[in-house]
Amino acid sequence: MNFPTNHIERIKEFGYTESEARFLYIVAVHSGYFTLGQFRNFTGTAYRKRPTSFAEKVLKRGHATIRDYMRRGSIFHLFSRTIYGQIDKDNLRNRKRHSFDFMRSRLVLLDFILANQDLNYFETEQDKVRFFCDELGVPKDSLPAKVYEGGPESKPTLRYFVDKFPLFLSSPFSGAPRVVTLSYVDSGFETSSHFVSHLG
Repeated sequence: MNFPTNHIERIKEFGYTESEARFLYIVAVHSGYFTLGQFRNFTGTAYRKRPTSFAEKVLKRGHATIRDYMRRGSIFHLFSRTIYGQIDKDNLRNRKRHSFDFMRSRLVLLDFILANQDLNYFETEQDKVRFFCDELGVPKDSLPAKVYEGGPESKPTLRYFVDKFPLFLSSPFSGAPRVVTLSYVDSGFETSSHFVSHLG
């Protein structure tokens, strides 16, 4: 996983430690949502002072909100445009408020990212389009895309890889060259029909 030094340093300017800044970077880019359990797993800390201190920090600085999840615990939403702006990603939809089903799928996605930090992820839509078109020679009109209708006076917008699922390079087995790997993540409540629909 790539941690741009300048982005991490910008997040640290708000008083976060190196590991806290790295965690917030991962959350901002890949999920938007997190739990303190995921923070503890990332930093290797026990359920004591530090996770609580981190929670107080993101809430007090207005960088995140907290929501109760079906009486099973709390979910933090990293929504602050200030944080996303520090990493040049202030237009990511991770900042927006979503349904619990979406939040659950993002937490599952974050679990995968945290468990596989050695992978080389394509972080943005532009990165993915550039790789497929420039590196692999795939025609742009063959990429997965969705048209978003604008207002009465605006033109429709065509976006690519809108599911935002992890896409990365990985070797299928030891010694083999790396290949592009696509993934699918659901909330755990979906049926197989959703996967079929995802495949298009």
